[in-house]
Amino acid sequence: MPKARSIPSLTGVRGVAALWVFMTHFYGLAADILHQPWMLHSLFLFNGFRGVDLFFVLSGFILMHVHEGQFAVLRWHVIRDFFIVRFFRVYPLNTFVLLAMVPLVLLSPGYVAMQRYYTDPAFAYRAHNLSLPGFVQTLLLVQSWTVLKLGEWNIVSWTLSAEVLGYLLFPLLAMGAMRIVSPRHALALCVASLGVLVAVLFVCHHANNNPTGTFGAIRMFFCFSAGILLYRAYHMLPDSMERHASSITLAAVAFIAATLFFPVVPVLDVFGFTALVFGLAYQRGGVDALLRSGPVIWLGRISFSFYLTHYLIIGIISWGMGEWLRHLGFVPGLAVTFAIFGLCLLVGAVCYHLVERPSQRFGRRVMQRVEARDAMIAVRGAA
Repeated sequence: MPKARSIPSLTGVRGVAALWVFMTHFYGLAADILHQPWMLHSLFLFNGFRGVDLFFVLSGFILMHVHEGQFAVLRWHVIRDFFIVRFFRVYPLNTFVLLAMVPLVLLSPGYVAMQRYYTDPAFAYRAHNLSLPGFVQTLLLVQSWTVLKLGEWNIVSWTLSAEVLGYLLFPLLAMGAMRIVSPRHALALCVASLGVLVAVLFVCHHANNNPTGTFGAIRMFFCFSAGILLYRAYHMLPDSMERHASSITLAAVAFIAATLFFPVVPVLDVFGFTALVFGLAYQRGGVDALLRSGPVIWLGRISFSFYLTHYLIIGIISWGMGEWLRHLGFVPGLAVTFAIFGLCLLVGAVCYHLVERPSQRFGRRVMQRVEARDAMIAVRGAA
C-alpha cells in the first residue's frame, strides 16, 4: 500500500500547535482580566512556546513528504523552483504584517515605549525594539542568523527567520537523508538529533525557557533535521507499521501531557512531538480522527496567519485597554477574553484568505512561468 499523499491530521496538529503558542502569549493578560492568578503558574500555559518545536519537526517531515526524491541529487532548476515556492510561502505575509505596523509605530510613541520597556538586564536588547535597523532585519527575515540585537518588530517572526534558514539548508539535508538506506539508521539519527538539542538546551540553561534569536536557529536545525530523518524512516518502514499507529499517537499525547506536571521536564516534549507526527502519518485512530475534524483542519489552514498576527493584536490590546480590562468583573472579563481570542482568529482568517493564499498562488504561477521559459529555451537550443 503506497504512503498517503495527503495527511490532513498533520494540518490539524499544526493548528493545535499554533493555539498552544497563542495561549502562552495570552495567558498573562487573561489572568489579569479574569482575576485568576493561578493561571500564571500553569505549566501547560507556560510551556505553550514548545509548540514552535513541533512546527519545526512538522516542517522537515512535510517538506520531505512533498519533495520526496527531488533532491536525491542537486539540480539547479529543482532547487530554484523550491526556493520560489518557499519565498512566496513566508515573505509576503511577513511583509504585509510589518507594513501594517508602521503607522502604529510612527503615530503611537506610547506603544513603542511599552515595547522597549525592560526590567532585567538580560532583556536590555528590547531597548532597540521597533528601530529602523530592526525593521530591515525583520523584513529580510535574517534576525535568527546572527547575534546582532538590532531590535524586534513582530516578535514571533523569529521563527520564520529560522524556518527560512531551514529552507536554505533543506536541499543538502534532504540529499543526505536520501542516502540513508536503513529505517533503523534514520530513526537512530532522528533520536540523536533531538538528544543533542535537549543536551544543548540543558547545558546552555535554556531547558525551561523559550530561547529565540540565534539560539532559535539552533532549535530549528535539530528539530527540522529530526523531521527530515523521521520521514525518511517512515518512507522505508513496511506498511505493517500502520497497525501500531493509533497506539503511537496515544502514547505520544500521554507522554506530552505527563511532562506538563513537572518543571523542566517538558524540554523532552520534542520526542513526544516527533512520535506524534510519525503516528499521525499513518492516519489511524482517535487522535487522528480528532485532528482531521472540520474545525481543527480550519484552524490548521489559517495557523500561519493566526500565528503571525496574534502576538501583535494581544500587545495592542494590552497597551491600549489593559487598565480598563483589569477592572472588569469575572463574567464580562470572560466575555472579553473570548472576544480577544475570536478577534485573533478573525484577523488570522482574513490574512489567510486575502494575503497568504493569493501569495502562494502567485508563487506557483511564477514558478510555472519560469519552467515554461526554460522549456522554450531548451526547444530553441535543440533546434
